[in-house]
Amino acid sequence: MVFCILLSLFSLFNSAISSSVFVSAFSLVNDVHVLVSLKQGFLSPETALTSWNSSNPSSVCSWAGVLCSQDRVVSLDLTDLDLGGSVSAQVSRLDMLTYLSLAGNNFRGGIEIANLSSLQSLNISHNQFTGGLDWNYSSLSNLQVFDAYDNNFTALLPLGVLNLEKLKYLHLGGNCFYGKIPESYGKLVGLEYLSLAGNVLRGKIPGELGNLTKLRKIYLGYDSVFEGGIPKEFGKLVNLVHMDLASCGLDGPIPHELGNLKLLDTIFLFKNLLSGLIPKQLGNLTNLMSLYLSENILTGEIPYSFINLKQLKLLHLFNNKLHGSILDRVADWPNLESLVLYCNNFTGVIPHNLGQNKKLLFLDLSFNKLTGRIPVELGNLTNLIEIYLGNFNYLEEGRPTDFGQWVNSVYKDNFSSCNTYEGGIPKEFGNLVNLEYIDLVNCGLDGSIPRELGNLKLLKILLLDYNLLSGWIPRELGNLKLLEVLLLNHNLLSGWIPK
Repeated sequence: MVFCILLSLFSLFNSAISSSVFVSAFSLVNDVHVLVSLKQGFLSPETALTSWNSSNPSSVCSWAGVLCSQDRVVSLDLTDLDLGGSVSAQVSRLDMLTYLSLAGNNFRGGIEIANLSSLQSLNISHNQFTGGLDWNYSSLSNLQVFDAYDNNFTALLPLGVLNLEKLKYLHLGGNCFYGKIPESYGKLVGLEYLSLAGNVLRGKIPGELGNLTKLRKIYLGYDSVFEGGIPKEFGKLVNLVHMDLASCGLDGPIPHELGNLKLLDTIFLFKNLLSGLIPKQLGNLTNLMSLYLSENILTGEIPYSFINLKQLKLLHLFNNKLHGSILDRVADWPNLESLVLYCNNFTGVIPHNLGQNKKLLFLDLSFNKLTGRIPVELGNLTNLIEIYLGNFNYLEEGRPTDFGQWVNSVYKDNFSSCNTYEGGIPKEFGNLVNLEYIDLVNCGLDGSIPRELGNLKLLKILLLDYNLLSGWIPRELGNLKLLEVLLLNHNLLSGWIPK
């Protein structure tokens, strides 16, 4: 009797194992059929999917882009294989997928992903998919990463993504989504990354996005045109490290509440209609490395509190209405690489201690109202690649609104100076061996052209026209074998052109 019971148990156990193996094998066969069906819709280079050999289905787990676990396909990565054609809805039958990437191909037509409850990461970026993304997101309940960047989707932003309770990364930028940003997107409280940039969105940026307190990066600008300004509620995004709201029609002041975002290292607010003063509270952002506020209507001075921004590498404030003698404040930033302040109303002198910023690569102080001498200490900036201290000219009738027209005005006779320096070109500029571009146009410089400029073997452009330079053209300029543009006209030079 005991023997019969043991035999029965053994038979049941063996049957269960056989059934499990059969189900697993059947499921893997199903995955093979799905992949073969997908391939039939692809237009692909001959070498891209040669390993996808339907005559040898047992090799599926070694096919290109395929990863298996427990005899099931769990990952399909077709990134950058130069594939074309369309993506069949059959892909949703790979029901154990945790990772799916179709990125960097040339897929066209619509796409819908559904019924993949194990899927954690979905990347369909850099394709030519069209239509919308109105999917059944509740059947993608474990999705954490959704990247649909750079396609041709033309629809309202999908509301279904609100069902993705585990979503951390959402990139819908680089498409043609239109309409407003839904206020309800403020309910995606798990988001750490949000990009809606490069669409054609309208309306206001909803203050509800300030509820996304786990956000580390936000991109909303470019091509969209928003009414109103930056929501003050963004001051609650205390984990934010990167904010890009550039080129999207924002007006009004910069909210002082942004000074609460102590982890910020990058702020892009350029090419908007922002006005008023630069908030002194931005000086609290001691982790800030890049600050782009250019091409707005900002007024006032650079806040004194900016002296605290010791990590700052790039400060771009050009094309505003800023004024004051402020450059001595930025000279103390030890990591500064790019200082671009052209087209403002800054006055005073170029501070001597600016020469201590040994990491400086780009310096543009042109089109202001600076005076005094060009400090010889700038010759210490041996990593400098480009320096612009002059200007092309203001027309007496005013500044043209078209910058290209403004630049072309250099060839007109009707001009007056902006930056006007005493003395000549420091011979110490010959130490700037990495320079590729020098602009000292219309600065009132006198004296001779330093022969030390012949040391600048990487120099491509040298603009010294519209000054009071005298004496001979130094023959050492003939050492500048990479030089493409040399402007010395409208000076008091004499002698011969060196052989």
